[in-house]
This record gives sequence, structure tokens and C-alpha cells, in this order.
Amino acid sequence: MKKWIFSFALLISTSIAAPDNQMMIEHAHDHAPMAFVPGDAKYLEPSSVHSGYLVVKPMKIEGFDAASTQKLEDAFEALERVVNTVEFKERILNFKNTKGERAFASNRGLTNEQIYAQFMDGRETLQQNTPGEMNFFLKLYHRRFSKVIGWTNPDINTIHINWKYFRTNKVNSVAANLAHEWLHKIGFGHKSASEHDSAPYAIGYIVGEMVQRNLKGEELH
Repeated sequence: MKKWIFSFALLISTSIAAPDNQMMIEHAHDHAPMAFVPGDAKYLEPSSVHSGYLVVKPMKIEGFDAASTQKLEDAFEALERVVNTVEFKERILNFKNTKGERAFASNRGLTNEQIYAQFMDGRETLQQNTPGEMNFFLKLYHRRFSKVIGWTNPDINTIHINWKYFRTNKVNSVAANLAHEWLHKIGFGHKSASEHDSAPYAIGYIVGEMVQRNLKGEELH
């Protein structure tokens, strides 16, 4: 099993307020994003698009104790397995939105192929010199009455994770949250917490569902 190198810090109990321009996940969902399948006129063969390889790389991890760090490590490993599969590629390329179009909402004018390529390129907006890496700067915080699972903004590397949800979330939900927030780090957003066919939400759901299956013993291809 791959071992990760973490920077440890003590758990803190103070609540912090997120800035006004934050990008947030307000609540978890169990949506199953739809995709075109072989035989559909709009189906795109995965072999027609180049695949890179992404390495999940923790950069700075703050506020996690030994038990929560183990859960995070498991989520990192599961996330790396999923994003490098042909199935993940196929589902991104053939994703269809609520209008039945092969396109993500709030896609910045990019096609599914271009979004997949940008995802696999691994260059965060603030980390352009690290191709092929999903770099994570994570900080755990406590906010008891918040509905926010995690938040970040375009001007910082750090993704803030709310202990209220992290402590009870299973590995698949943690991996989905990490994927969602990392998509913000490469420039994708959503108009609201209900835009479930945006790239952060939809790809997060795909990751969560695939990790759940994998942890139950299903081999991913």
C-alpha cells in the first residue's frame, strides 16, 4: 500500500468563517450522473481521446489526527485508482447534462473531451508547474451549525474541510468531496449548490460512486 507523507497539526476546535467568494459544497447527494452508452449516436469511444496519468499528492495537511489521517489516506488512494481508469474516462467523455446534451453545466465553453484533458493534465490554477499531479493543501476546521462540507476560493491553495461532516463521512464521500474541491482548483465552478450537472458536482458524484463500488470489492477497469 502506498504511504503518504503528511504534515501533522493538532486538532483544533475553533470555528472559522469562510470568505464571501468561497466555493462550497453545501450538502452531499447520491445522484447517479447519466452518460451516453455504446450504441447511442452521441457516444464517444474512450480510445479516441488521449489519457494521461494522475498522481494524488498531499502537499500540506493540517488539523487531522491519526485516525482522520488514515481515512484521508484511504480516500487519496481510492481517488487515484478511480481517476486513472478507462471507466472514469468513458463516463466523463460521455456525460450528459439534465438537457440530454453531452456537456457539463458551467463548462467555460469546454467540451467533455477538453474537460477530461484539463482534469488529467493536473495543472491547478495556482500550481501550473506540477503537471500530472492532483496537489492537495487541506485544513480541517470545526463549524458545528454549518451546512458546508468544504470550501476554497480561487486565490488560495488551501481546501478547508469541515470536521462536522468529515468525521462521519465514509471514504467514498471523502474522495467525492476531494474531487469536487480539486475541480475548483483547476478553474471549474457551479452557479449554485443545486447545479448538479456542473463539473465539480457531477465528477464528484462519479468518483464517489466508483470508489464505493471498488471498496466493496469490484475491480475497476
